[in-house]
Amino acid sequence: MLTLLGLHGSSGHPAAIRSFIDGLAPDLPSLCPQGTFADGEGFTFFRRRADFSISEAELLSLAGEAASPSGFVPASAPMLAIGYSSGAIFATALLAVAPQRLAGAILLRPQPISQDFSFPDLSGKPVLIISGLQDARRQPQHAPELEAQLRKGGAEVSHHTLEAGHGLEEDDARVAAAWMAARFGAGLQPDRT
Repeated sequence: MLTLLGLHGSSGHPAAIRSFIDGLAPDLPSLCPQGTFADGEGFTFFRRRADFSISEAELLSLAGEAASPSGFVPASAPMLAIGYSSGAIFATALLAVAPQRLAGAILLRPQPISQDFSFPDLSGKPVLIISGLQDARRQPQHAPELEAQLRKGGAEVSHHTLEAGHGLEEDDARVAAAWMAARFGAGLQPDRT
């Protein structure tokens, strides 16, 4: 059975992403770890530089640790990563370093790891990107750039743009639930037809 891996955003807590994923599929098992680093009044999975840029090497190293035998991404069940904001960036890094651990991903308000990032073979891996037209924390090209990078790696990408800012809205849940039902079918087992 599919297990949902919820990854919260910067200065966040597991409870925030848990309430979102429980609304999508309350009967599925889920895992919502807490970010490793203190950040504001919450936590984050990786640190940004002073100019808010991302260290690609550090991010991928942290994702590798999360997917290691001692990390929080178990190898025992197919995981659907659902990441919001910096959690979406971390889910993207997991796709890059441990694609075999993920059945797919839902990336809410993501951005690319870097402009010229290349993914390994993601052939047939389903990925949903949901971006917001009024998102002041993302640049307009971020989601399309990430979509192109994922497609180049062979992922099957659906990209929905909402009339929304950076925060999650009801439409995010509606789009994500419909995509999950279409991609994973009855019982949320992968649909091979």
